[in-house]
Amino acid sequence: MTKTKTGMIVSALALLASVGVAEAKTVCYVTAADAHAYATPANEALEARAKELGIEVITLSQNFDVQTGTEQLNTCIARNADGIILWPLDPQAYIPGLARAQQAEIPSILINSPMDEQANQFIKSFTGPDVYEEGEMAADSLNDALGGEGSVVVIAGQAGNGTTIGRVGGFMDRLAEIGSKIEVLDTVNADFDQQKALVVSRDLITRFGDGIAGVYANDDTMARGFIDAWKEAKPGEPTPPIVGINGQKDAFESIKSGEMYSTIVQSPVEDGKLAIETMAEILDGKEVGARLPIPLTVVTKANVDSVEPAF
Repeated sequence: MTKTKTGMIVSALALLASVGVAEAKTVCYVTAADAHAYATPANEALEARAKELGIEVITLSQNFDVQTGTEQLNTCIARNADGIILWPLDPQAYIPGLARAQQAEIPSILINSPMDEQANQFIKSFTGPDVYEEGEMAADSLNDALGGEGSVVVIAGQAGNGTTIGRVGGFMDRLAEIGSKIEVLDTVNADFDQQKALVVSRDLITRFGDGIAGVYANDDTMARGFIDAWKEAKPGEPTPPIVGINGQKDAFESIKSGEMYSTIVQSPVEDGKLAIETMAEILDGKEVGARLPIPLTVVTKANVDSVEPAF
């Protein structure tokens, strides 16, 4: 083989390699946390589906710290990723970063948690559960459990978090809309953490005791914190009706045993898959909907045996 032919082959291989690099898509994923009952399976589902789609994912974890997340968003822009998937922990803090991403012509979408309307001009889509609707569904469920009256406590997630705002806001608005006589004794934040929920629940039980006719927890993990606190304070006494969200296996078992009244199933697997599939369509130049929801199902003792837990 002549030197000329060898050089041509080398040049052709180099060209093919460069085309392959150019076509490879990299998505920067700023997730809420890397170790969490809901976020972990969502992350794993997103990354697994990305591999099937031939997309490289750079995953950065905020570990529920907004400041970390805003810095990581800037890192995604500096890396010149082809797309950004952001799991926002605050309705407004990421808006400047999303604006910079748009200026850099990097398409961004939100997963799981909503932001204020001002962010909409800087994103292509929001994928995930309708958290306001979840609050409404929780209100209907607890209202049914209590026959439309009674005093309840609300164990909310992280203060200022879009999911928390939606799930609490939807709950309160729906109670007012249906004319429920349910009274909210107090709303406390437990950051979607079981141990923190245990601590705040101990305080709620100390203050209100048997005056707590029902409980609304922004997720099943915090519902378990209340159950454990109740068992400590009132061993042998039945728990008041408790409504949670996420549809965890533990919640299903608690519904069967009578420790919980209901949960609202939202799948972290569907959450993660929908986000990366939406981003894949964007990177292919396709139009996507501004709001792409995942299914929600209320589970009580009546249907707990016919519905699959979310995780």
